[in-house]
Amino acid sequence: MKKILLLFILTTAYSMAQCQLDKGIWLVGGSGGFYNYHEDYTSMQTSFTAKYTEIDIAATVGYFIADKLAAGLRPTFSSEKGKAMQNGTPNGYTNNYKIAAGPFVRYYFLQMDKPFNILSDVSYQWGINKNLGDLPNKGKYNTFSVMAGPEIFFNSSAGLEILLGYRQNIIAIENSLPESNLKNNKKGLQISIGFQLHLEKN
Repeated sequence: MKKILLLFILTTAYSMAQCQLDKGIWLVGGSGGFYNYHEDYTSMQTSFTAKYTEIDIAATVGYFIADKLAAGLRPTFSSEKGKAMQNGTPNGYTNNYKIAAGPFVRYYFLQMDKPFNILSDVSYQWGINKNLGDLPNKGKYNTFSVMAGPEIFFNSSAGLEILLGYRQNIIAIENSLPESNLKNNKKGLQISIGFQLHLEKN
């Protein structure tokens, strides 16, 4: 009886794991990311160092253009907070919001008949940035990320992913005085946890 029950469970898990990564499947979901990084800031007027923590909420709308290969659009909302130090003295705080969108591509490395898989995800996004901290400003925002990790499938259409990777943000800040305009280049590690739906087209 136990052997029959075990065989039934394995067969069910196997059948549920199929057809999740086939060409023609839609990928819809969302994720949350935690991003911690260090910044070295230099302009004609001043220089300082800062530490930041950023939380991202992203949506995913994609399509499997080939087996195990998906591409699509990823809009993102980000909230960033941090403190700056200049010569060991506190030098202001940041309360920053970003809205961006852009393409992503992801590839699953293992066979499609498994209840989990390992994937890589590459994305690039454009958007706007607004800072409500000590020195309010706004500007353009670009971000590039490369992540990898497992996706664990609960059934034939739902999976939980945990990704770790590298991320770079480039922010062009526009001030009232043109000579005060600047560009920030921020980079560091990122952890993302997401829930994805793999949906067959009707």
